[in-house]
Amino acid sequence: MNAVTITSQRTVRSLNESSWTSLLSPFRLGPTDLLVAAFIPIAVVFVYDQPPEVERLQRALAGVLDYYPQLTGRLQINDDGMAEVASLGTGAVFLEAQCGARLEEFSSGGRTGLQNLPGAGNALLAPYNAADVVHEPIFTIQHTRFACGAAALGVRVLHTLCDAEGFFQLVQDLAELYRADADTPSLAHPPHIQPYPADMTPEDQAKARKYTPSLFYVEPSVPVEDTQSSPTHGHSFPPPPPPVTGRFLRFSSSDLNVLKARATDPESPSSWVSTFDTLCAHLHQRVYRARVQLRTQDATNGELSPPDFLTPVNIRRRIGTTYLPARYFPNALITTYTSFVPDVLATGPLWQIASTLHDMTRTPATTAPGELDRTLRWLAAQDKRRVRQGFRYGNGSLMLSQWNKVDMYGSAVFEARPVLVAPPFTPTSLLDGLGYFLPTEEHGTIEVALALSDPVWAVLDYSV
Repeated sequence: MNAVTITSQRTVRSLNESSWTSLLSPFRLGPTDLLVAAFIPIAVVFVYDQPPEVERLQRALAGVLDYYPQLTGRLQINDDGMAEVASLGTGAVFLEAQCGARLEEFSSGGRTGLQNLPGAGNALLAPYNAADVVHEPIFTIQHTRFACGAAALGVRVLHTLCDAEGFFQLVQDLAELYRADADTPSLAHPPHIQPYPADMTPEDQAKARKYTPSLFYVEPSVPVEDTQSSPTHGHSFPPPPPPVTGRFLRFSSSDLNVLKARATDPESPSSWVSTFDTLCAHLHQRVYRARVQLRTQDATNGELSPPDFLTPVNIRRRIGTTYLPARYFPNALITTYTSFVPDVLATGPLWQIASTLHDMTRTPATTAPGELDRTLRWLAAQDKRRVRQGFRYGNGSLMLSQWNKVDMYGSAVFEARPVLVAPPFTPTSLLDGLGYFLPTEEHGTIEVALALSDPVWAVLDYSV
């Protein structure tokens, strides 16, 4: 009854062939695009009581591909491991599906939760094989109709072509063309799809490499997998890691105000700390304490990795339109990170943790337009296989992204606003310590989609 059945699938191409034939092929990706693993998608489910009409939506999809023609291609992984977009004009993929249940059957307490939907939302997305990404469409939409007439749109775009802001800009443009419903639809404000910087000369690259960025470095040589070691001779292996589960944690405006009071330096009560700094500090400390407690209870869990913290910074407004034009679609993220002394993170006051995180995202490397430009040019001049950062991922680290600043609900108005917008936990996002801050239908409330190992969740559940 709750199963989702795909009833049709079609390829949708641009309305105007010239939109993609005018692009250089293959379409080259930008320096921050290429830092994203090719197989990672951005996938979001939009749920509607008043859903968009299928035929109009398909026409709008064809129209939006005129503005984003690179999304009609397929990824091509070159011999150097770098991705490009080839086979332009192949098209996006649109699927129709049905679910025999009514939408309200998935509600709890009067609210539709993503985890209650079929496959925890995954069944509302088009099938996807991350291991064969070069044969997967870059852009897919699945329209799933429920028995009551409500519907969900599952939208997926490969992350190596855009970040969250670019993704929701694309959805916004799709919705604008849908509402126009014209034979020759047009956008009031077209996107900028070409990555920056583009077409650097050898001289430009040599000059760019002289800069030393503070957040990146290059390894002396391209890492090579150890093909000499045999797993059957003299090697002992640690036990497999515990399973990872994703949950949605809801923080009301009153919850956040209480945390912000604790995150404010008592010696400087007029100092400012953001909601993001506050909630990141709270989560990092609580999760790390649970991990320490788990390690104390059972030493076989192994040593904890350094408790590093990472978050991507959207540099569009920081670097300005001199470098990144308005409505810039490609990735515009610089990932920043910091480390903590374990005892300070575990036992220190919340304001001390929040202060460190506040300073982390406000250094010249992430705020000064000139330094940001030099960093982008330095990245463009490097062999991306050798580019590294100092962040140390492991069972002590945390990685949080700020999606709650994006108008996820307002960008997706077709017939009406969605009643729910959220990214499902997929095989590529179920990574221990990875989370997203999301807006909700309630003003001032933040929902955190957070993936943690099951034993850590058990400790957190007990300590609440």
